[in-house]
Amino acid sequence: MGIIIFEFYQASYSAKVEQNETLLLFLLLIFKLTSVSLYGQYNEQGSIDSLKNLLANESRDTVKVALMIELMHAHTYYKSEEGLKYEKALLQYLEKSDRPRDLYMVKFVTGKLYWRLKKYEEALSNHLAALSIAEKLNLPQCILSSTIAIGQDHADHSNYPEALKYFNKALSISIESKDKLTTATLYNLISWVYGQQGNYPERTKNDFIALRLSQEIGDQEGIAINYSNIAGDYRALGNDSLALQYLDSSINLKNGFRDLINLSESYFSIGEIYQDRKKYSKALEYYMKALKNGNDINDIPLLVKAYYQIAKLYVVQGNDKEALKNYLSALNVSNSTEDYKTLSEIYIEIGACLTRMKKYVDAKKYFDKAEVFANRIQSESLNGKYYENIELLDSATGNWKEAYRNYKSAVRLNNKLHNDENTKKIMQTTMQYEFDKKEAAAKAEQEKKEIRQRLFRNSISGILLASLIFLVIVYRQRNKISKARKRSDELLLNILPEEVADELKQKGNADAKLFENVTVMFTDFKGFTRISEKLSPAELVAEIHTCFKAFDNIIDKHHIEKIKTIGDAYMCAGGLPITNKTHAEDVVNAAIEIQKYMTEHIQKRIKEGKEVFEMRIGIHTGPVVAGIVGVKKFAYDIWGDTVNIASRMESSGEAGRINVSGSTYEFVKNKFQFEYRGKVEAKNKGEIDMYFVKSH
Repeated sequence: MGIIIFEFYQASYSAKVEQNETLLLFLLLIFKLTSVSLYGQYNEQGSIDSLKNLLANESRDTVKVALMIELMHAHTYYKSEEGLKYEKALLQYLEKSDRPRDLYMVKFVTGKLYWRLKKYEEALSNHLAALSIAEKLNLPQCILSSTIAIGQDHADHSNYPEALKYFNKALSISIESKDKLTTATLYNLISWVYGQQGNYPERTKNDFIALRLSQEIGDQEGIAINYSNIAGDYRALGNDSLALQYLDSSINLKNGFRDLINLSESYFSIGEIYQDRKKYSKALEYYMKALKNGNDINDIPLLVKAYYQIAKLYVVQGNDKEALKNYLSALNVSNSTEDYKTLSEIYIEIGACLTRMKKYVDAKKYFDKAEVFANRIQSESLNGKYYENIELLDSATGNWKEAYRNYKSAVRLNNKLHNDENTKKIMQTTMQYEFDKKEAAAKAEQEKKEIRQRLFRNSISGILLASLIFLVIVYRQRNKISKARKRSDELLLNILPEEVADELKQKGNADAKLFENVTVMFTDFKGFTRISEKLSPAELVAEIHTCFKAFDNIIDKHHIEKIKTIGDAYMCAGGLPITNKTHAEDVVNAAIEIQKYMTEHIQKRIKEGKEVFEMRIGIHTGPVVAGIVGVKKFAYDIWGDTVNIASRMESSGEAGRINVSGSTYEFVKNKFQFEYRGKVEAKNKGEIDMYFVKSH
């Protein structure tokens, strides 16, 4: 699972054992020796050896049972298959005695061991038996533990409706008992399930609920895990910079817990970001750290994921030979499990590798195996991935009819999973969390102000005389203050839109707002890095300032809001903060004028024998969320997939041309002339209809 699973260990023994004070203290010592954290894993071989030595020298049956249960538990996250060696001996002893609590522990921990080995049917069978015992004995904590474990078994077996049923049942129990630690973890589990179902808005909502709860109780391990999960949410929005910040914070916390499994999850996420940025050696460095952790604790899920990620890295580098080797290593490790989702994904990737290597017969065999598993777990995202890849094999072998049918199936499923409504809901959740934090800070500041005001009122009589003395001074300073206020207002309006600035002055904060339709424009200089090396720093800054100053004047004339500049990139949007129906036309008109200015500016610099920057412009129309983030150096910004696609329009364009998406085209097709480019592949967005603007 994408997050580390919740685990309880209830050290409860029979009344007969509890009556023996010496033995009870002995068992307590054992429990302290072998206990693990809520989110962590057991990986101390030395402690396991100590338990084995105690067991070898122990003659009392009751203590031997306790020691064997502890040893099973100790192996949950460390060489899990070795923990199962104690099950048979324990069950034989317990058949001869009436010890239902010990039987509960054996069933529960046996289930966890099978779960770690990804043998979910055996895990489920044992956890259901444990739940039955706990309910008969009326042990609330054990009922909760078993209910969560059953949910885990269903989730990892891709039976998501059943998983949600058990997790929600456990959630009701933990909320009623006011157990915030367990409640936070359950929200994490529910979030993971929604993510697997492609319900990203619900995933994000549950992640932030879990984070708030972890922060309330000061659970640093929980906060670390939540940071990793939220980083994944931001990655889904295309905000890798913010994702890296959350991941760095997560790693800093996790390093203190020696939590190798959760730490590796953060390594995977950082590696993926570097991989997307084409920093392949850096990505491999993080994947290899995760692989080392997997080998250190002999953890099957971690090893599978590490091999899988390394293989994907080689795929993007075009090294199918190394990719195939690592995919086969992942398959070899996971073949003994019942993780059908992972097995299906690996089979698909192996099939894709073999297709690219033109080993079509072998590729078909692996795709057939993948289809069996994908259909078994009924995962739309997995079926979509299968159709995408089998379509490539059909095309390569000339089976055009099947290729077209599979292509349509892939498009249908992907469109269902990734839509604008999901983007809106995710942005609303993430922005709400940021603004809730800001509002809490504002309330705290207001309380401080009220305290100061009370102190002021209590001492008012003592300062009346001083006030009179300063009256003349205040009068003289009034004009200066008025001028300073006017200047500060002007500076604020240079940073924020007037409507947002007014709201900020009146309320102390500005609410995030969802805009159904705005038009976003990106400009970028082609070959900027190469040309900038030929200019002095002063010349470079002066040239960018000259261009951006002209852009500012042009967009202001067309009632377009400047959002920000990032290096040589310029970003603006029409249709906010005040909505209008002409935003697309306004932005295209501004783009034409900007391109005209650049053409004249380039000719002028050529005549002067100076270096010139050619420019690309990209435009897209769609929904965004807009608002202010942070408490220092306020900046008005916008978020959403619309921003990402607008950026892709720019990078997919040509120097000297204005490239617009099919969405923008529909708004202005009767206002301008266009040159249709067809469906063009945009990074991480698939094929998009694109048009070059010709003229009015």
